[in-house]
Amino acid sequence: LPMGKAPGPDGFTSEFLRACWDIIKQDICDAFDKLYTMNGRGFQKLNEALLTLLPKRPDAASLSDYRPIS
Repeated sequence: LPMGKAPGPDGFTSEFLRACWDIIKQDICDAFDKLYTMNGRGFQKLNEALLTLLPKRPDAASLSDYRPIS
């Protein structure tokens, strides 16, 4: 991973992942093990997201006045 970049929308950078690897390693491995044991039946959950529109300014009136996040 490039330094200072987050690989996903959670905002966790490569520096964070490296610094906290001893703490988060088991959780990450457990998540991948669960996906593996489900034999592909859980992959649709990876593609689901809840979208929310955040106003960029207080008087937002058009769609371009909002920023989507998931």
